[in-house]
Amino acid sequence: MKLNMSKLIFMNVISLSTLLSFSVNNWLTMWILMELVLFMFIPLMTKNKINDQSMKYFIVQSFSSYLFLFSMVFNSINETPLDSLMTLISLSMKIGLTPFHLWKPEIMNKLSWKECILLTTLIKITPLILINKILTLKMLVLPLVLNLFVGSLTGLNQLNLSKMMAFSSIFNLSWMIASFLISKKMLITFLSLYFFLNVKIMMLFKKNNLIFKNQLLFTEMKPKMSINLSFLSISGLPPLTGFYPKILILSELIQYSKILVMSMILTSLSSIFMYIQMNTSSLTNFFLKKKNFKSSILVNFTSINLLIFPMMMYMWSN
Repeated sequence: MKLNMSKLIFMNVISLSTLLSFSVNNWLTMWILMELVLFMFIPLMTKNKINDQSMKYFIVQSFSSYLFLFSMVFNSINETPLDSLMTLISLSMKIGLTPFHLWKPEIMNKLSWKECILLTTLIKITPLILINKILTLKMLVLPLVLNLFVGSLTGLNQLNLSKMMAFSSIFNLSWMIASFLISKKMLITFLSLYFFLNVKIMMLFKKNNLIFKNQLLFTEMKPKMSINLSFLSISGLPPLTGFYPKILILSELIQYSKILVMSMILTSLSSIFMYIQMNTSSLTNFFLKKKNFKSSILVNFTSINLLIFPMMMYMWSN
């Protein structure tokens, strides 16, 4: 009971700190909120004892926090391009943006799915808000393009599902930062749909005890189809739900950077290819299992990825 209460407190502090960061304009307060999230998340990683993953995460996050603190002090004295570069490096390390992303797949590989959900959703919101408020799109074009190609291409040869979700999170960071830079309405639309799909996929992994790709071959038909559709949706395949915020981001972003838009389209094609390849191997081999499911089993899983699309179109038009 005591352990459950402590987890509840940690979760509440992380959620409240993230929500509070939306309404804060002071650098020092944002830094305190990031540190608060860090020290609340480490006990969730460690469970009963300190392990290697928690130490790696602490070292990376503390170093990036110190670097951000130094850049904040230097900016207060005299603002130079070098200070902005230091800020970009520190926040890139904090959220796992390329080329400072190598810690993220290694740490997520050893975490449970609940901690992976936190690491890919709530924890990276505060650094993203800082990136939006401090840095310009001109500074971010090269890191975002590099991040798109690394996140999409390195996920092609991953067999571990947690590592694949880590690279998927790295890939979608570019889309998330772009939505931050466009408008708050775009941000809320993309964040809500991405977080919902991400949580849905990882909870299905947890429920079916899935760790590697080949385990999908022996999964029942209903969760298998739900996972595959969610993967295609999060990659932006039309007419699924994940396609809706991405086409809106592309239509707005093309006015600012055509290179970034072309990179987003090309890397989205490679990520869709990865998920379709996985779907082909899992769906064409389900004859190995005994066909004991009814034909009506495929009714419920499509609603989440198909019905939200016209609803969101109606909401955006009003």
